[in-house]
Amino acid sequence: MESWGPTLTAVGALLAVLGGGIRYLIGRSDKKREKREASVEELLRERIEALEAELKEAKLVKRAAGKWREQLIAAGIEPDPKDWPEGVS
Repeated sequence: MESWGPTLTAVGALLAVLGGGIRYLIGRSDKKREKREASVEELLRERIEALEAELKEAKLVKRAAGKWREQLIAAGIEPDPKDWPEGVS
């Protein structure tokens, strides 16, 4: 009967190489995923900043329109909603 030593060594080496390859592929996919997540986070941050700026501008327009409306009422003029600035309800 033959010795199992060389066969076990070859099988062990094969398993080690396969394990290393699998580890490499998993690490590579993890890096890609992290890179995608970082780019999505940056995109969302930029979008949030843009929406916050838009909201701030809308609030300023609404506040200015309210003051404008109050001035008209104080002058005895009934403001017509169709004359209000765009974006004000």
